[in-house]
Amino acid sequence: RTLVIQRQFEPGEWMQLVERERANRAMMITGLREAGFTRFAPPDGAFYVYADVSELTDDSRALARDILDKAGVAVTPGLDFDPVRGHHWLRFSYARSTQDIAEGLGRLKTYMAAR
Repeated sequence: RTLVIQRQFEPGEWMQLVERERANRAMMITGLREAGFTRFAPPDGAFYVYADVSELTDDSRALARDILDKAGVAVTPGLDFDPVRGHHWLRFSYARSTQDIAEGLGRLKTYMAAR
């Protein structure tokens, strides 16, 4: 499958995309830690990070709604992916521009500091 995807890009463009996503993932993990989210599922091969929010809430849907309302950052409650344990998880996507991720992380840090 990767070879088919690679042919859709100009030479070198694919590796630039891969490197950008690696940098975005590292920025996301660092920024989430700085905001107070410290426990993660390994983000291997995906464009999102699952953060364990069990120390903050038993209702990831309510926390996601509060983050959207107060910080203007859309995150996905884990319940959307795991109806049994998802109430303790949030999903943060880094499939956006690096600038968007940096802005969202700044907003999350401000939100968490005010909690």
